[in-house]
Amino acid sequence: MWIRKNVKDQLTGTELPLPMQVVSNEEYLPMPQTRDQKRVAARINELADHHGRRAGLSRREFLQSGAGMAAAFVALNEVFGRHFNVHAAELTDAAAIGELWPKPGFVFDCQTHHVRNGGLEPLGFRKLSAAFNKALAGIQPVKGDLQLPNYVKEVFFDSDVSVACLSGVPSKVLDVINADEMADHRNRVNALAGAERMLCHGLWAPYLPNAMEEVDRQVKVNGIRAWKHYTGVFAKDGEYPWWMDDEKIAYPFYERSRKLGVTVFCVHKGLPLPGSNVDYVHPRDIVKAATDHPDLSFVVYHSAFKAANYDFKAGEPFVGPDGYLPWTTDFCRDRIANPKMTNVYAELGTVFGHTVITHPEICGHLLGQLMNAFGPDHILFGTDSIWWGGPQWQIEAFRRFQIPEALQEKFGYKPLSDEDKAKILGLNGARVFGIDATVAGKRFPDDGISRLKAQYRHEGGLPSNTQYGWVAAV
Repeated sequence: MWIRKNVKDQLTGTELPLPMQVVSNEEYLPMPQTRDQKRVAARINELADHHGRRAGLSRREFLQSGAGMAAAFVALNEVFGRHFNVHAAELTDAAAIGELWPKPGFVFDCQTHHVRNGGLEPLGFRKLSAAFNKALAGIQPVKGDLQLPNYVKEVFFDSDVSVACLSGVPSKVLDVINADEMADHRNRVNALAGAERMLCHGLWAPYLPNAMEEVDRQVKVNGIRAWKHYTGVFAKDGEYPWWMDDEKIAYPFYERSRKLGVTVFCVHKGLPLPGSNVDYVHPRDIVKAATDHPDLSFVVYHSAFKAANYDFKAGEPFVGPDGYLPWTTDFCRDRIANPKMTNVYAELGTVFGHTVITHPEICGHLLGQLMNAFGPDHILFGTDSIWWGGPQWQIEAFRRFQIPEALQEKFGYKPLSDEDKAKILGLNGARVFGIDATVAGKRFPDDGISRLKAQYRHEGGLPSNTQYGWVAAV
């Protein structure tokens, strides 16, 4: 059975800086908390009690601080081995955090989500959970948790995100938020900021009403910069799976969009929706689509990661003897075999968050393979927030993470340099989506979002340390 992570936090009083449990946005079934994740969670609380008491802070207050975030990485290193750069001084000296981790430059989260005003969740996990979990009686998600105001707080006030791309699902079955609502919310945030802090995807699928006319309308009216697609969908209500390299379905769409000046196509690959057509979420169609259209950019969301990498009963990671990760390794091999496929990008939404808190060694394989196949210029940072909560914990984890030397030596993975991380965290996304990061970076410190953020911090605003997607209840 499943439960909203923020509701579980209410029931258990557990609000850690990092979610020590895989969170689902309803694109995959949430796996149970592993034994190691339970050990990390317990250790974080021990560190918070010890250091918080010495600082005169409650556990909750300590965990909402930078020292609390550092404690989470100390605990991860103790349980999994050293994967994160963290210093003991960070637990006791706030100045040490600022000195060791100065604020980064441009951060572009190219995969964020919220629901339309009045919406709670896209599918029905809550109804299924309530039927099996009587502890949920009388406890409902707070209205607004998944909506625009809380999204702005989590993404812009509680994190280092400079620009965020709002994404959605081109579907009548999964009617979470439509293209016009996304554009409206983007416009509201940018008007508040007086700068371009948000972009939004256009939503397109061949089965949507007036599909080709929608290309013109969303570009001209909504001013979109890129498209978002789901090729593997529920075959119902007139919707059907399709391939990105289908010359009759997809190619006329590419041509029409190209003429209108939109040349970025983002596609959900991996993480098959439960009950959908799994085969169509494999990235095998990317090679032909990309090589046939070298002037277009194809961004493969979730890096084609198939969430069946784990033994759900034992909670142990599965990775092949050669480091094989289902589908992601296939995707990387396709790129290596096709050196002209330089217009394809791998995106880290959910896949980084999923692996880095479950088994950092798997995360090392993931990033190592992507670096070897695509290079540091062709990996984009995304968090799938706010399902995973605010983006900050993933930003912090990515800044601090290093591919273990043992994996580098055995598999030939390259280390992640500070320059690599700066590109992945924001500069690559800015380039692909057409943002001048230098100009934007000069404007943002004085814009409306930054002023509101400063007031929020001055008045004691703190991160919620919770997530809004689904987790296993036990």
